[in-house]
Amino acid sequence: MGPNKILAIKLRSLGDTVLLTAPVVELTRAYPSSEIHLLAMKEWCPVLENLPGVNRIWPYQRHPRRLGRTRGLARLAYQLRRERFDFVVNFHASPSSAALSYATGARVRVNHFHGHQAKNRYSTVEIPGKGILKPIIERDMDCLRALGMHIPAGRLPKVPVKQAEQEDAKVYLSQLGLKKPILGLALGASRPTKTWPLERFADLALQWASKTNGGVLGLVGPGEEHLMHEFLKHLEGLHSRSGLGIQTDFREKIQVSCGLPLKKLAAVLQSLSVLAGNDSGPRHLAVAVGTPTVTLFGPEHPFEWHPYPVDKNPYCFIDELPCRKDADPGMPAWCGLTTCTVEEHKCMRLLGVENVFTQCEKVRGTGP
Repeated sequence: MGPNKILAIKLRSLGDTVLLTAPVVELTRAYPSSEIHLLAMKEWCPVLENLPGVNRIWPYQRHPRRLGRTRGLARLAYQLRRERFDFVVNFHASPSSAALSYATGARVRVNHFHGHQAKNRYSTVEIPGKGILKPIIERDMDCLRALGMHIPAGRLPKVPVKQAEQEDAKVYLSQLGLKKPILGLALGASRPTKTWPLERFADLALQWASKTNGGVLGLVGPGEEHLMHEFLKHLEGLHSRSGLGIQTDFREKIQVSCGLPLKKLAAVLQSLSVLAGNDSGPRHLAVAVGTPTVTLFGPEHPFEWHPYPVDKNPYCFIDELPCRKDADPGMPAWCGLTTCTVEEHKCMRLLGVENVFTQCEKVRGTGP
């Protein structure tokens, strides 16, 4: 008999939470009679709410102080233990989430620590593929393979968007005055060195508005208002010097949205023709709602974090730069700097606007 109750855990970023949807679908297929619960960061839980086959979502909010975190984890551990889970699958384990897994008392625990050489603490099963660099979805699927599940190749994340949410997004874009084809720009990233220069984004936006006669929507998250203001400043400067011949004022074709709620962001992304952006949560979400993407990689290698077909989701990346020095032996080189002064951020600055524009035109869709 299969497990009565399963808990899947991923206490990570937005992109990781979106990626969680792929193995969750496999769990619901393999155990259709099981009660399936998800534990994720509170701010990202909305992207999981429409998933079929999920019975409950547990939101976790990390307290900023150590004592508060300890108390919060203890309360959560007590609540989870009372649920009497049979299986716990922790896809991107940390010491805290592994301890939560152990505290549930589940007879089967899968704790997959991200480090290639790190021990999978409190795991009751052996996880295949440890120490082998894989695309992140395949790495997550190894947690399910540890349970004896067969996983077909090519599984991708999927975030369902309800009809009412789609209609709301269309009204929103119409109110902004944006016409198809609409190019989305994901301007933010988890650290500055993963960000394409904002003047390049501005140049791309102006070219799109001029050459396609379509609209452009810049997207920034909460706390990224400075990116919005800098982007608009670059737009003003480039437009005054470019002579691109946009028939109407460029501000009627290029808009910026800041801090959209996650469900609305998902629906807006689904309504875009294409999204160009940094390696960040919104581009994973765009893939998960079926929108073509063009991702701009700089300090980190795409192999692990771009598990998507490149015909619909190409990326731009300058390989074999000697300044990428942070890597274990045998792994692709990457760079962990948060600021780059010596090399002047050339991993991103070498990505030209013309190439990005060409890729966007090549893969752009028509929207739903």
